[in-house]
Parts: sequence; structure tokens; C-alpha cells
Amino acid sequence: MKFLKSILSLPFHLVALLTGSNSFIANPIIGSRLLNYCGLHILRYCLAHFLTQCRWSFLLWKMPASDRKAFHKDGFLVLQNYLSEDEFNALVIETTAIEGEARELSQGDTHTQRILLDHESLEKSPALKKFISNRSFNNLLDYGASFAHPALLYLQRIRNGLYGQTTHSSDPQKNIHSDTFHPTMKAWYFLEDVAPEDGPFTYVAGSHQFTWKRLKWEYKKSITVQNHPDGYSEKGSMRADIEDLREMDLPNPQALPLPANSLVIANTHGFHCRGQAVAGRGRFEIWAYCRMNPFIPLPKIMARWGGRYQRRVMRWYWSYLDKKNEKRGVPSTWHLIDHKLVTNKEYDAKK
Repeated sequence: MKFLKSILSLPFHLVALLTGSNSFIANPIIGSRLLNYCGLHILRYCLAHFLTQCRWSFLLWKMPASDRKAFHKDGFLVLQNYLSEDEFNALVIETTAIEGEARELSQGDTHTQRILLDHESLEKSPALKKFISNRSFNNLLDYGASFAHPALLYLQRIRNGLYGQTTHSSDPQKNIHSDTFHPTMKAWYFLEDVAPEDGPFTYVAGSHQFTWKRLKWEYKKSITVQNHPDGYSEKGSMRADIEDLREMDLPNPQALPLPANSLVIANTHGFHCRGQAVAGRGRFEIWAYCRMNPFIPLPKIMARWGGRYQRRVMRWYWSYLDKKNEKRGVPSTWHLIDHKLVTNKEYDAKK
């Protein structure tokens, strides 16, 4: 039966080679040591980066030249004082009063709490709706992602420490890592000041760049990653330590503590992490995410209005997982929580 299942699934595994699939354990072709020894991973890596450069060439008008220069040099772009004071204050008032469906993911000693910014959650939030529909803002995200495609946006709070509890596991997001083998985009717009003790976004400047030393490191990892599993690298999100960074001739990670009203757009193929934080501290932000099939040569995928359907699919998927896990008697990984946990900094539902 297992052999038959492997044969029947082979066409799907082959098709996945031309998608963003990156797991060395879920796909026996992507994870084949022999094929990777012959250069399969490196072939996909090189082709994905080449096509990303092609898409960026179509989108040059979406990001000012000086910002593009910084983004491609460092792998991230920082824009402070992004909104006017009045616009920012209106945004803060609305984000602390929003009542959308809230969900939480617990990893080690950290809670990531989110409200999807969709039609339902934005119904009574005109300033927030204006912000996420702003053409200049979306142009920056499009260029960062190399796709003219609506990003998923969330209101997000990071809480460090399990409400005073202790845990023996650590937050894997606080380990230096690359999200996947190809350029991809995440962005953070900070609604509160981010101090060093709040776990600021941390990035290894220049680590997104296509270099010979990075290529050699990727090749070596593609062959050995399954021999040294860490729970994430073998799934395609490569972890790196200081010795790895030295091997690639990269600098030390750089933390980015920033004032409120700052926007950060990053290529998360580069090595990055969530900074170490003091228990009880955290961040409050609007978080954006876009990861598309890297082997599509043209940047236009979906009209801006198509984002509404994308968000509906996300809600449907969460509901499906809720029902599936309820039958198994376990909570969903992204489980429902009180929305006040996201919007209220001092709120603790367990008090």
C-alpha cells in the first residue's frame, strides 16, 4: 500500500518542483540526496532568483530609486515617520478598538496573536482601511514581493512569556533563519515603539544576495539537512548559526529597535529572526506577508480586488482546521482567542 501510494503521488511531487514547495521531507524528489548531489536544489535556487530579478525589472516604478538601492543592498528597507502625526494617531485609536476574529500561535515562550484585516474587521475602521488600501503602501509591498499581488495583512501582537508560566522549549522564530530558497516579502508597520527588550526584528544585512558563498552553503545543506534535523531546516526554512554566517562571509545579525510609525519591508530569503526579549514585553504592529510561486516569470497575478477572495479563503481554511482538530480533540495551531489580547497591551485573559 505504501509503495502504491508513493507511485500515485509521484506526478504531484514532480509538479511541485515548479512551485515554491521547499520541504526536503514532504517531497521525496526535493529531498533526494542523489538529485541534490547532482544539483537539483541549486538549479531551483538559481532559476527562482533569476526570475525574481526579471519580475523586479517590471516593477521598478513601484519603489523610489533610493529605496530600491537600500532594499537591494541590505535586504530590508526602513521608513520612519511613515504617516503624518494625525494619520498615525487615528490609526492607533482604531487598531486598539477593532473587534475582528482573533487567533493565536504559541511557539516556545512566545505568543503570536493576529486579527486578519479583511472586510469584516475593517467595517468600522476607516483610517485603517485607508492605510491598507493606499496605493503607495501597496506599491512598496508589491516591489518587495516582486509580485503585483495583494499581500495578506494582519493586526499582530507579539507577547513574550507564557503569561508568567515557564516552558522548556524556545521560540524558533528567535533563531536566525531564511524563510525559503527564493526571495519573498514580509513587512511590519509598528504601532508602538520597539525597544531592544521588546524583541525587535533582526536581520543579517546583505544575506539575501545571490553570492557564490551562499550558493555553496545551500548546496551543502541540501545534501546534509536531513541528517541533522532541527524541525525547520529539513522543511525548507534553513537555520544558520554564527559559524554558518562566517562561512558565507556575512556580518553579525543587526537588531532594528524603531520608534512607532516606522515601516520595515524585508526580503525574508535573507537571514533574520525575532530578537530576544524580556518576558512580558512585545510588539504591536500591522504585519504583511506575500509569498508566491517563484517560477512565474511575470509579476501580475491577481487584481487588487482579488485580495478579498484571498482573505475569504484564509478564513475558510482556518474554519476547516478548527473543525478537523475539534474531531481529534485538540486545539488548532492557530486557535481562537479573545480579540482584546491583540488590541490591549495590558490585557490578560487568564487573570
